[in-house]
Amino acid sequence: MASDRIQGPKFRVAGHLKENSIKQQSVANLIGKSLGTTNRKIRGKSGFTVDEIQILHDNLEIPIEIFFN
Repeated sequence: MASDRIQGPKFRVAGHLKENSIKQQSVANLIGKSLGTTNRKIRGKSGFTVDEIQILHDNLEIPIEIFFN
């Protein structure tokens, strides 16, 4: 359902992953999405769900604030 997706600031997530040497494949594995879908989410072309944000925060310690403006 599209209404539960959060549209984050473009490239903030990508920058955080790069700064912390977190591979996109690791993110994809955690959220159960393909690498292509995950890449679109990371680049801000598609939104993360609230559940995906929580999973990434809990497992990779990505600050929740990074997903919001």
